[in-house]
Amino acid sequence: MRLKGSCPAALREFGKCAVVFCLSVVVAMGSLLAAAFAPQSRINDNLLDSVDGLYLEGQYPVIGDRKINSLLDNATDTAILRATAGMNRHYLGSVLTNPLYTYNTSVEDEGDYPVKCLELYSIGEASSGAFFYVRYWMGFRAVLRWLLVFFDYYQIKRYVGALFFAMFALVLCSIAKRVDTKTAFAFAVSIILVRPQVIVGSLQFLPCFLIAFTAMLMVPLLTDRPQWDGVFFLEIGIVTMFFDFYTTPLVTVGFPLVYLAVLRARQGKGITLKWMLRCVLIWLAGYALMWLAKLTLTSLLTSVDGLGDGLSAFARRTGIEKSEGYEEYYSLSLAFENLRSVIFSDAEGKVVYLLGVGLTVLTIVICAMRRKLRLSAFAANGCLLFAAVLPFIWFCCTAQPIAIHYWYQYRSIALTHWAVGAYVTQTFWQGDPETRLQA
Repeated sequence: MRLKGSCPAALREFGKCAVVFCLSVVVAMGSLLAAAFAPQSRINDNLLDSVDGLYLEGQYPVIGDRKINSLLDNATDTAILRATAGMNRHYLGSVLTNPLYTYNTSVEDEGDYPVKCLELYSIGEASSGAFFYVRYWMGFRAVLRWLLVFFDYYQIKRYVGALFFAMFALVLCSIAKRVDTKTAFAFAVSIILVRPQVIVGSLQFLPCFLIAFTAMLMVPLLTDRPQWDGVFFLEIGIVTMFFDFYTTPLVTVGFPLVYLAVLRARQGKGITLKWMLRCVLIWLAGYALMWLAKLTLTSLLTSVDGLGDGLSAFARRTGIEKSEGYEEYYSLSLAFENLRSVIFSDAEGKVVYLLGVGLTVLTIVICAMRRKLRLSAFAANGCLLFAAVLPFIWFCCTAQPIAIHYWYQYRSIALTHWAVGAYVTQTFWQGDPETRLQA
């Protein structure tokens, strides 16, 4: 009888997910096509106003303490601007082929070449060719083209950076109101430790965190609607694949998942490892299927072999095939050595970090002894630690890109900090029967 009752429910959920996925692909294509008709002349003018700053800063400017994890990625931001400029109504196939137009030009510094290409395209110079960057949706173009109608690159960074901190503040308010201030503080620390001042300095670094914050603000709507968990996490995976240029996708599932788990636990609802794993796998399905949809549409509707390009890149990134000249980066030990260097910054940073961890652990132990917490309180929400381990699983599966781009991809570690912090605050709440969820 249980099997008969569960099958229709599973079929209904599958049907909802299938409909949401198909609608998402349609909306994705529609938003890109609509953006292609944004006024190109206005966009070109604002891009021209941006190139002087890009020439001045160079491809990888360093800010703050001038450590590698304070590096901005102007090289990728320039590629983002070139792809955004090149997607227009004069060649609608650009919605799927993502052309970066190239020029036969001599520049003194090779690092200036991408900016020079952007400048020449913006003044209407005929290109000598194009590189088709088809393996990503580059959904940011659906928003960025409209922003470029009104603002230049540096103005956009100003306002999107403000949006980042505004949404961060809203999330903290949401957690403080619905859980408690200690849990909100734990989330704040998880973001502080990955240098938000650097995140807001690059358009490439922002999308995953903005998606994660948006999802967290929506989480309270799900607390009493478990039947929508699958659709919710599927859509997060879809949106992440659409907007992200492969930076820190894991935070988009991990941040809201931990928040949802804590909210439901505070309501006395059981949180299991099976449920958390199911949500992550559904997110991963949305992420992967949206990627395959992009590649398939590119192969079907254009002359570019999107599937061939994308699957080949996947094989190289995961080590199924080794990229010539990059053999040294297929090393798990190198990936984790590089991760340690950016998490701690330097030898002094490692001492400060470990001292902070030690003092935190000591404080927890003292508080636990004073409150006489039982082991059952520590075991009750142990599944939250699954989320803390997720970044390390991700790092192991993607060792090659981590070894190369560790200086920004390390920020998935924020999920570990958030999950551990939420586990600690939830453990103390679990050990205090008089504590109640705030209305």
